[in-house]
Amino acid sequence: MNIAPIMEEDAGPRPDPRAPGIVRLRQAVRALFRAVVGEEAMILRVDRGRKVIRGGIAVEAEAGALVLIPAGLALDVENHPAPDGPYRATGLLVGPGVAAPRGEGVRWQTRDPRALAAFERALDLARRPAVPEAIRDHAVAEVLLWLDTLGLRLPPVAADTVAARVGRLVAGALARDWTAVEVARSLGMSPATLRRRLAEEGTGLAAILTGLRMNRALGLLQATDLPVGVIAAEVGYASASRFAVRFRARFGLAPRAIRGDERIGTVSDRPGTDAGVQAGQAVGT
Repeated sequence: MNIAPIMEEDAGPRPDPRAPGIVRLRQAVRALFRAVVGEEAMILRVDRGRKVIRGGIAVEAEAGALVLIPAGLALDVENHPAPDGPYRATGLLVGPGVAAPRGEGVRWQTRDPRALAAFERALDLARRPAVPEAIRDHAVAEVLLWLDTLGLRLPPVAADTVAARVGRLVAGALARDWTAVEVARSLGMSPATLRRRLAEEGTGLAAILTGLRMNRALGLLQATDLPVGVIAAEVGYASASRFAVRFRARFGLAPRAIRGDERIGTVSDRPGTDAGVQAGQAVGT
C-alpha cells in the first residue's frame, strides 16, 4: 500500500480520496524516532504540540509553523503532544509533478503569513475533487516559491544509487516476499553484483526492506485508523506479534503506543538502527 495521500499526526498518512496530496498526522505520546526517511518531500504545518527534527536538518517548530521536510534524508524526529491533547500536523506532499526550487536552504521553518496563506489555498484546492491535478500541483509550487523567498528550499537532487533504485522498486509492493534474484533481475544485474553494489554503499537488501517496512508502518500508524494487524500485513508481516516485536526493536515502543493505546511516558528509540533505512522511504513522522 502506498501511503502518499493524507496524514494526520495520529502518526502517519491517512488516505483521503478528496485530498490525494494531503497528509494529516496525529500522535498521542511523546516519542523520538531515529533515522526516519520520508518517501516524498512534504510541507508540514504543526497544528498542535511541538516538532523537533535533527540530522540533515535542525528544526524546533511550535504550533502554527510551516516546516519543509526533504525526502530520502534520514532524520531523527521527536513529536511532543500538547498539554491538552495529541500532537497534530497537516502536510502537503510535494509530488513528482511539482516544480520545486532547490538549493542550499538557510532555515527549515517559518511563520510567514504569506506562506501560511498559500498553504491554506493549496489545502483548499487539494480537497476539491474537480480541480485538475496540474492546478493542485501549481498551488503546492506556489507555497514552495514563498518558502524559497524566505530561505527554505529542498536540497539538490542526490545522485542515484543502487540502494535508491532498490528502494523505489520494492516500495510499491512491501507485502511481497522479495528475493535477491527478483530484485537483481528487475535492475538488470546478477544477484552477486547486486549484493556487491549494495555492500559498497553500506547496506543490503534485507536492511533496505526492513527500513522501508518500518518507516511505512510508522506512517500508517500515525495517519490511519487501520488495525495493527492490517498494517503488519500491508508492510509484509504475516504475524502481527512478530511485527510488533520488530517495530519495538526499531523504534523503542509498541505500535499501539503511537495512538495512545498503551500508557507510557516519554520514549526514545533504542541506539541501534537499520543500516538500510537511509535507502528506504516512508511518509509520516
